[in-house]
Amino acid sequence: MSEYPILAAEDLRVQFGESVILSDLSLSLNAGEIVGIIGPNGCGKTTLLNTISGFLKPSYGRVFVDRKDVTDMESYMRARKFIGRSFQNVGIFRELTVEENLMMAIEREKEFPWYWNFSKKYQKRMDRIIDEVLTEVDLYRHKKSQAGILSGGQLRLLELVRLKLSNKPILLIDEPTAGVAPILRQQLGKTIQKLAKDHGQSIIIVEHDLKFLFDIIDRVIVMVEGQVYMEGKPEEIKSDKRLQEVYFGK
Repeated sequence: MSEYPILAAEDLRVQFGESVILSDLSLSLNAGEIVGIIGPNGCGKTTLLNTISGFLKPSYGRVFVDRKDVTDMESYMRARKFIGRSFQNVGIFRELTVEENLMMAIEREKEFPWYWNFSKKYQKRMDRIIDEVLTEVDLYRHKKSQAGILSGGQLRLLELVRLKLSNKPILLIDEPTAGVAPILRQQLGKTIQKLAKDHGQSIIIVEHDLKFLFDIIDRVIVMVEGQVYMEGKPEEIKSDKRLQEVYFGK
C-alpha cells in the first residue's frame, strides 16, 4: 500500500446561499481500500461525491488525487483520467443490448480503432473481454438481451462491470443496493470487493443498508450535518452507541 492516500479531500466547504452542505470536511482513501460513507438523509453524502468528482466546486478546501491538486479540474477530465462514478439511478442504456452497453465502454477504455468491427482480430478480442466479464457476474446468458429486461440487481451488476472495464483507480458508488432484491445483494457485494482486491481499484460507497455495507468495507465514515462525525473499522463503529444516536436519537 502507498505511503500516501490515492485520494484526499481537505477542509471541504460547500455552501449555497446561507445553506452550508459540507463544513470543513476532510477524508482520505488509500489504494485498494473500500470506504463506506453513511449518515442520515440530508447530511451531505451525495454532495461529497459530487464535489470529489468535480460536479460541484467547493467554496473552500481542496481535492487531491495521487497528491495532485485537482480542485479546479473539470468533471469530464476527472472522469477521463481517474474517477469512475455510478449514481443512484442506474446509468445503463436500456434500449441497447447488454453486449452493446459493454462495447461502448471497451471501445473507449481499451482504445479500439474505429475500424475494429471490420477486423476479425478485434472482433475476437471484443468477444473475449465481454464473455469473461459477463461470466464473472453470471450475466452471460443475457449477452444478446436488451438491457431493459434485466432486474434492478442485474442492472447494478452490469454497471459494476462497466466500472471495472473503465480501469479507473478511484470509483465512487452511490446507493448500489437501491432497487436490488435481497437475493442479488450478496453477489453485488462480492463484485464490489473484487474490484478492490483483484483489480486494485479504490472505492468510496454511499449506502443506506448498513448490514450490506459493513460486510464489504475496510473503513466507515459517519457524516452528520456536513461533517465527519466519527470514523473507524466497521466492527468498531457498529458497536459504538453514538451510531445508534445518529439514526435513532438519544
